[in-house]
Amino acid sequence: MIDKVRDIIKKYGLIDKGDRIVVAVSGGADSICLLHILYVLKEEFDLQLYAAHLNHNFRGIEAQMDAQYVANFCEELDIICFIKSVNAPKYAREHGLSDEEAGRILRYEFFEEILDKVGANKVAIAHNQNDQAETVLMRLMRGTGIQGLTAIHHERGYIIRPLLDISRKAIEDYCFINKLSPRIDKTNLEPIYHRNKIRLELIPYIEKEYNPNIVENLARTADILRKDSDFIEEYARDKYRELKIDNDRDYIALDINDVNKLHPALQSRIFRLAAEDLVGKREVLEYKHIQSTTELMERGETGKKILLPMGIIVRISYDRIIFTTREDEEDEKIFYYKLPSDGSIYIEDIDATINIKIRDRSEIKGISRDKYIKSFDYDKIESDLNIRNRREGDRFWPLGLTGTKKLKDFFIDYKIDREERNRIPLICDGDEIMWVIGYRISEKYKITDDTKKILVLEYKKDFDKK
Repeated sequence: MIDKVRDIIKKYGLIDKGDRIVVAVSGGADSICLLHILYVLKEEFDLQLYAAHLNHNFRGIEAQMDAQYVANFCEELDIICFIKSVNAPKYAREHGLSDEEAGRILRYEFFEEILDKVGANKVAIAHNQNDQAETVLMRLMRGTGIQGLTAIHHERGYIIRPLLDISRKAIEDYCFINKLSPRIDKTNLEPIYHRNKIRLELIPYIEKEYNPNIVENLARTADILRKDSDFIEEYARDKYRELKIDNDRDYIALDINDVNKLHPALQSRIFRLAAEDLVGKREVLEYKHIQSTTELMERGETGKKILLPMGIIVRISYDRIIFTTREDEEDEKIFYYKLPSDGSIYIEDIDATINIKIRDRSEIKGISRDKYIKSFDYDKIESDLNIRNRREGDRFWPLGLTGTKKLKDFFIDYKIDREERNRIPLICDGDEIMWVIGYRISEKYKITDDTKKILVLEYKKDFDKK
């Protein structure tokens, strides 16, 4: 058993020498087995171990006895143990959650508290092969895709699961051989929860009537699908990076035409990646949300939008599908900065730097074609240089046109989303627009044969960092 767990640790790279690991210990066979095995491997991997036990207060005196057992067990092993009591039933009622979900949330909050307190870098959880099989069946019956059927992973973030390939029977045998005497949660023996019914009724029925190796086969299926899913996920992430045409902390825009060319399997993953970028949660979008997003994109009607979980808004703007969590009032923010005659200035509102240079015509060898570096006839500037966003009534004389037009009409011509227009910076000579940054300069300030001095402006923003 020790050798098998060591192999799992090495195969999946779960533990590095010197790790500080918090072990989640309920007092049941799985977690007691895990803590004991990591204790045995402690010197080999130079580990610092801590135990964490959370009393959810679902089971009264039995839960208190569990906590006392864990404390005593950790004392025997000389492992620091953190024990906390929470009112999970009350938390579930107040937040409209099931008891299972409330317990899960409170457990992970507790783990993070301990990680911060002791400076640990990993949390070890005792999910086993039977848990994996049960999860695959649960998700299959609920309805899920390939990613959902990968079920529980050996590692995700700071969570590691060294027993995931070990059967429950092997764990119980280990506890018996080593006289560990774990606690028994009697609620696990009652078919009162969905998972318990699968564990106590469905899997034994399948083992008896159809396949005695169903647990191992389901766990193997999850492992096979995980490899396929990892490959697709990596490919989807590459495509997602290619498809982003604009993004910020709370705003992501994708090209509708490019997304429409993708296979639906890739589309759904890209939508989930956009949601993850916005709210930091992988599985925020369910199948119904993906369907709604796909239908919105297929209709392609500018201005139409849908609301998704965690405040995500998806809307269509010309040839873009936009994922955002922005509130409407954010678009009304006004910014205005005077520019120095030479040098650089950082503009906090747009997180960008403007570099300003004045050069004699003879010093300029060529005019840059970069859309964020533009040159102007300096002698035509009549007032203070400044950078701002749009104002009501703004007009602009785009390079190459015979006269001015409303800035609003210019934005419409370029299919710039209405809610993005206030965020586009404008370089101005007093009130007159010289440059709509990223789009066009003014005809009035273009370089001609008579130009003597040239103003060179560079707009620098780390677009890839967002």
